[in-house]
This record gives sequence, C-alpha cells and structure tokens, in this order.
Amino acid sequence: MSACIHFSHLSFAYSKQSSLALDNVDFAIGKGESFALLGPNGAGKTTLLRILCGRLSALNGCVKLDSEMRLPNGMLNLAKCGILLENPGVYPRLSIEEYLRFFADFYAVPDLKTRLSKLADALGILNLFQKMGTLSQGMRQKVQIMRALLPCPSLLLLDEPVANLDPESRETVWELLADWKRQTNGTLVVCSHILAEMDKVATSFAILERGKLLCCKKVSDLQNREVEIRVRIPEGETEAAFCEHLLSSAKKTMGEVLNVKTVRPSLEKFYWECVASLKSQGLKK
Repeated sequence: MSACIHFSHLSFAYSKQSSLALDNVDFAIGKGESFALLGPNGAGKTTLLRILCGRLSALNGCVKLDSEMRLPNGMLNLAKCGILLENPGVYPRLSIEEYLRFFADFYAVPDLKTRLSKLADALGILNLFQKMGTLSQGMRQKVQIMRALLPCPSLLLLDEPVANLDPESRETVWELLADWKRQTNGTLVVCSHILAEMDKVATSFAILERGKLLCCKKVSDLQNREVEIRVRIPEGETEAAFCEHLLSSAKKTMGEVLNVKTVRPSLEKFYWECVASLKSQGLKK
C-alpha cells in the first residue's frame, strides 16, 4: 500500500519557552486506510492534524504527500479533503442549510440539494431551516460531520467525530463513514479517545504520548501477539471439573472440547500495555 501521508521527523512547539508538542514524530499513513491517532489529551494528535492542514508550521521536519493530494507548493489540497477539527466555527444566525451551503460553495458540490437531503436523512436532521445558534451540542456535531462529508472527499480528517453524541448517533456516524469508505475508497484519519470504537473502525493506528510516537502498527499485527483461548463449559459441569477434564482431553486430541476460539487482544488492551511499558521504562518523563 502506497503512502498517502508521511509525517517526516516532525517537531513543533507553541512557543520558545514551552516543551515540544511534537518531538521527532515519524510515520506514514497508507492510501485508503482507516487510521486512528490515539493518545491522551495533550499527546499531540490535534497539533499533528493542524500541521497537516497548513494551520501550523513545523519547527523541524515536514509532511510529505502523494501527488494526488499535493498542491504545486507542496501543501495539502484542501479541496479534496473533509476536515473536522476541534472547536469549529459556528455562525449562530445562519440556518443549518445556509451554513452548509456557505461551505459547499468552496467545493462546487454537484447536485447540492440532493446531497444535503441524503446526509440530513442519514444523520436524523429533520429541519435544515433551524438556526445554528439554537442547536444542541450533539446536533451541532452532526452538522459538522455533514460539512466534512458534503464534497464526498478522498481524505477525511476527523478530530473526535462522535464527541457529544449519544450511543445510537455514534453508531449512525460510523455507519455513514463506512458507506463513504465503500463509495470512495478514501483515506480516513481519526483522533479518538473511544478505543473500543477505534478497534472496530481502524485498519492501522499510531499512539502518541506527550508529543512522542510510541508505536505505529496495523491492527492486523495484533493477531500475531499473545492470544486468549475461550472455552464453553458444558451445562451442569463446574469450571474446576471441566478444566481438569479439558486437560485430559487435550492429550487425546481434544475430542470432548465443545468450542475453542482464539481472540486477538483488543486495541484498547494493546494501548494500555504500550503506555504501561513506557511508564515502567521511565520514557514518559
């Protein structure tokens, strides 16, 4: 898989007096991947996306982009991107439709009326004439997701896309993003704290901690780590008795075992293992 984005030895500080928000971060995101940026608050995830979007300039290093996503000056072609970063601007006197049409004009979205209607239906937004200033936090988040998806981009950069959403709405958003992936084979980059959801969505991930890259892996690589074996115990048999029986049966081709299934460690489990390992080595200081 060819690299769509390569963060090459990036370092960044918000001021000369502050510590590095990014410290020699180097990894690549493959074209067509669903990539999760993981880490606690202050890890550098949003800073990384801001540099990618051109909102900040790296202190050292650079961002390398493939030719399809790159402008002649080397910057990211924002016309091919859907972007949702933290604290997006809201124009409270505009209706939802006016707000979205304003941004759609930058992209020349074809058949905008149909596109707006389709996304609104998918997200359960019933009234496009409602003023932005009257919306709940969850409804505002849905509108921002609509804004990012409007141009049907080839690259989506989403910072906590399901923040402020209830469980049902979160599931709706992930289904909508899955539909976008199927239709475009685009590249998805998501910052999230919800590790269980990222385990279902991501194909690759990077873990950041205090501006440092702890690791960058494919989710499928976790299959090659230690696995857990789960066994279904027959009705009426105690766990201790069955374990004794299982050990005996295993020596005789495991004929009495009802069901054995291997389960890879979850992304959440690997995340905490990674953080704990670095704590024990004193590398977080």
